Amino acid sequence: MRMRPSRRLQAARRLFLTGMLVLTAGGSNCTGNYRVTSAGNLFTYERPFTDASAEVVRTDADTLCRDRRMVAIRVSDVCDMTRCFTNYQCVGKEEVQQLVR
Repeated sequence: MRMRPSRRLQAARRLFLTGMLVLTAGGSNCTGNYRVTSAGNLFTYERPFTDASAEVVRTDADTLCRDRRMVAIRVSDVCDMTRCFTNYQCVGKEEVQQLVR
């Protein structure tokens, strides 16, 4: 069964608007990807000054380090009233035991 031109136009509009919504949400900071740089075992994040973004960053660093069979340690966290710069470093489990002592 063929669609009438008006239904085709409505379907095209709906598809276009859905695609734009997906691109907009996926390309913004709604995704929680705040990673700015990664060099070796050091990861730098720029994030908003919120507890939720701090948790997202910590989880991301933990996941990256776990993939390397290492542990994530927060090296620095510098904030102003609107944003923070946070650095995490992956270290081996034996190094963590030495650092804790």
